[in-house]
Amino acid sequence: MTHSQAAEGRMALAWDFPTRAFKWTLVALVASAWASNKFGAATPNWHKWSGYAILVLIVFRLLWGFAGGSTARFGNFIRGPRSVLNYGLAILRGQPVKYLGHNPLGALMVVALLVLLGAQSVLGLYAGDEDRIIIDGPLARTVSDATVAFAARWHHRLFDLLKIVIVLHVLANVVATFVKKEPLIQGMATGYKPAERYVDAAEARPGSIVAALACLAVSIALVFGGIIALGGKISF
Repeated sequence: MTHSQAAEGRMALAWDFPTRAFKWTLVALVASAWASNKFGAATPNWHKWSGYAILVLIVFRLLWGFAGGSTARFGNFIRGPRSVLNYGLAILRGQPVKYLGHNPLGALMVVALLVLLGAQSVLGLYAGDEDRIIIDGPLARTVSDATVAFAARWHHRLFDLLKIVIVLHVLANVVATFVKKEPLIQGMATGYKPAERYVDAAEARPGSIVAALACLAVSIALVFGGIIALGGKISF
């Protein structure tokens, strides 16, 4: 859909392609990490590479939060406690304010997911089992056994917390889409939402594909270069 077609159908660009590609690729990779942990004992590299890819995406999203499209930039959607409180009160009064991008509560969820997934991925780099046969993160041999045990323990605990946050995130989007008739899921799938009076912007400014590819290349270099620089070894 072009911008002119969107205007004719009274639609507004909400999320550019790199932002949507990040979102759905991350969903697939988190599912892959879960499946590899549950069913991939015989192929530990499946879980490792799911983790590497998630970490690359988290770094990409941090960079994209400064270089990306308008609705992807942290400065345009992360708001202070007062805005979050006012938004929550507006919902309770039945007068929710509409945002083209993330609303204040949605922004908190985005930050929480990025922090948890980032921490989970970093802990996985150091996690390992007692004999380092099945579970053996690329940096596990660079730290003490106590640190490895700590990383492994919290790698599992954070995943339990992540499952709760992910379920809440999905439920919030389902309720908003099918109960409140706010097309959040459709918007993230197609990039467009109905043109309405949004408080943050009338239409998003898309990010550059070249900038997105540059952010991705830098992310890959930082993740794998960082692992190697810290003494780790990438197994294939």
